[in-house]
Amino acid sequence: MLASPDQCLNMALFNRNHPSARHSEVSWSNPDLERFPQFASAMGNEVILEAGDALYLPNNWFHHIISLELNFQCNTRSGWGDEYMQEIRECGFDTKPS
Repeated sequence: MLASPDQCLNMALFNRNHPSARHSEVSWSNPDLERFPQFASAMGNEVILEAGDALYLPNNWFHHIISLELNFQCNTRSGWGDEYMQEIRECGFDTKPS
């Protein structure tokens, strides 16, 4: 599942001082909408990958992975852009590395 940074205010993020800052506090597989009612308004995209597929995520996109079988994940940063920074700042985060 993918969600654009413009969904930031719906994601119920941990606060910036939390060890998991910038991550959603919501269990996407079983969201508690009484505790996180804003999550009901979140818009996202379902992406199904098959063997050999790769997925590129731009900076600051939210994602939740559900694996049906054994899989491997490799993350790397390929640079930094200013796309989506306004949305992230509106959520109280400035993620640009120092």
